[in-house]
Amino acid sequence: MKYEIVLLFVACFATVCLAAPRPDETDEKAETLRLETENNGVDKYSFAFDTSNGISRTEQGELKTIDDNAAIVVQGSTSWTSPEGKRFEIVFTADELGYHPSIKLVS
Repeated sequence: MKYEIVLLFVACFATVCLAAPRPDETDEKAETLRLETENNGVDKYSFAFDTSNGISRTEQGELKTIDDNAAIVVQGSTSWTSPEGKRFEIVFTADELGYHPSIKLVS
């Protein structure tokens, strides 16, 4: 009886391991095609990058004074292609009132 339970457990574990999704090979071998960064170390920054697997990201942040308080106001976007071939994009802002994303299907 114990032997059958152990054998069943091993068989279930092997099935789960074999059925687990694997990363797309293009993701494993993705390279950075473009990288731009700027940071003055005081009150603003920006960066942007594109990868060979279709991921793009941009972001800009700036220190603002709002009602005598300092806050970093950020805006940016990121886009990627799903495994099904659909292109998605998130455009966002983040400020003293919170994070405000807008997600859309591009194509």
